[in-house]
Amino acid sequence: MAQRRSGPRPRWGRIGVALAILLAFVVLLTALAVRVVHSGEILPGVRVAGVPLSGLSEDEAQQRLTPALRPRGAVALVAEGLTLKVDPERAGYFADVEASVERALESGRGGPLGGFWSTVAGLLRSRDVPFTVAVDDPLLHRAVASAAKRIESRAFAGALVVNPGSLTVSTRPPRAGREVDRDELATRLRDELRRRGDGPVDVPLGPTAVVERRKVADIGRAAERYLRAALRLTGAGRPFTVSRAELASLLAVRSLRGGRDAQLGADDERLAALVARVAGARSRSAREPRFSASPRAVTLDAKGSASWRPRRASVRVVAAGRTGRAVRRDALAAAIQRAIRAGRHSVAVPTQTLRPAVTARAARRVRSLIATFTTYYAPAPRVTNIQLIARAVDGTVVAPGGRFSLNQTAGPRTSADGYVEAPFIADGRLVPTIGGGVSQFSTTIYNAAYFAGLRLDSHRPHSFFIDRYPAGRESTLNYPDIDLAWTNDTDAPVLVRTVADGSAVTVSLYGDNGGRRVRAQAGIREPTPDGAFKIVVTRIVRYRDGRIARQPVTTSYDKPPPPE
Repeated sequence: MAQRRSGPRPRWGRIGVALAILLAFVVLLTALAVRVVHSGEILPGVRVAGVPLSGLSEDEAQQRLTPALRPRGAVALVAEGLTLKVDPERAGYFADVEASVERALESGRGGPLGGFWSTVAGLLRSRDVPFTVAVDDPLLHRAVASAAKRIESRAFAGALVVNPGSLTVSTRPPRAGREVDRDELATRLRDELRRRGDGPVDVPLGPTAVVERRKVADIGRAAERYLRAALRLTGAGRPFTVSRAELASLLAVRSLRGGRDAQLGADDERLAALVARVAGARSRSAREPRFSASPRAVTLDAKGSASWRPRRASVRVVAAGRTGRAVRRDALAAAIQRAIRAGRHSVAVPTQTLRPAVTARAARRVRSLIATFTTYYAPAPRVTNIQLIARAVDGTVVAPGGRFSLNQTAGPRTSADGYVEAPFIADGRLVPTIGGGVSQFSTTIYNAAYFAGLRLDSHRPHSFFIDRYPAGRESTLNYPDIDLAWTNDTDAPVLVRTVADGSAVTVSLYGDNGGRRVRAQAGIREPTPDGAFKIVVTRIVRYRDGRIARQPVTTSYDKPPPPE
């Protein structure tokens, strides 16, 4: 007899399906409601780096998360008892807050079933979203290199110990150094930065190779043999002898390949001092020819328009130029090192010949007074300064193509050189200054170069007009920032002669300017609104081949300060 099937089971199955559909519908409606409520905001339950961001907009989340993603502190690097602190940001740590917030906004809005279950699950429990941290490799490796330099130690290749009395030699043994495995340290530090940890990070260290003790002992024996004779430096005047005692302080174990090898040689600093002594004793400057010519043959002192043409003059070469000699210091140091290694006790000093800028042939071309100029003064303290700077410049020879700088030629004006306090224009006012008043000499030599037709490189007029000078044709001076400079653009040397007596200073230039004739054409003084004036002065240079150069210069003066 067949059994009857139980009736209620299909009904319970249908109920279970219905409940599942209902639950899914509730989850769907809840998820949709949550997403609508939090549209444009981070969904409930979302955290980044432990910071709850639920319900926050993108901007609000960034503001809250930024301080949380900052480094916790400096990262400690530990190496055999030494601890160094590394700033995370200097080592390349960078927290990408924007990317982290974007992940937080997407959390719960994607995945299986459209992420609806994740949306609802956030109502029941929190979920952590990974944050984004990057490490800049160039900054990381720079930080690793900086730390390694402080941790590493170079191998010690050994040293010589010389008995000063007997000149016998013993040695101090070599010693290995330590070096950092920089690639491995970069990997460890990068991992620690990404974890936002502060260490400690163990620094991977290893010993460096070092020269064998036997090699250092051999170097000591070679040094003792070398000290049996003095060192002679020849070929630059009379021989220069380096005594055995001085050699004893000079010899050293020279480290090679970071201490992995070594050889006998000289200590760099002591060798440089020896080379400097030799160079000082065996070098000599080239000497320019010296001339005899009148410092004041004729007078030109016009303050307004004026003309000048060269004239024949009596100029004699009273001392011919002379070549000089310079010791080539780097080459001498290298030659001494080679001699010590080879056991030789004689070195030829390498030199180079220094030739005068003015040749004997060029000197014979100085036969004309190409320009002169005179300015006047009343007795005053500044006259002392004018006389001193005039003497410093007198006799200067400027080679063809050479540049004359008054500051460079005369040097700084100091009380040690005899300069005294006198008025100087500073910020539009006259103030007492050591060396004040030398602008009169600057103006005088400027006018001499002006009427010689030479190329004028730099000059600066006074800020207000001083009536002892030609308006628009004068030059102030201050060391080192205000200079008077011109170039000898002729084919012959220019000889500068100066004389300053109790009432006037004169500068005369001798040479051969190719017959250039110069006219200074002064314009009218045009008043300016502040009660001063401006003026245009044109230099007209006529060359022997018929060319004419017109060179106008506009000078604007300020109103002079009231007398104090």
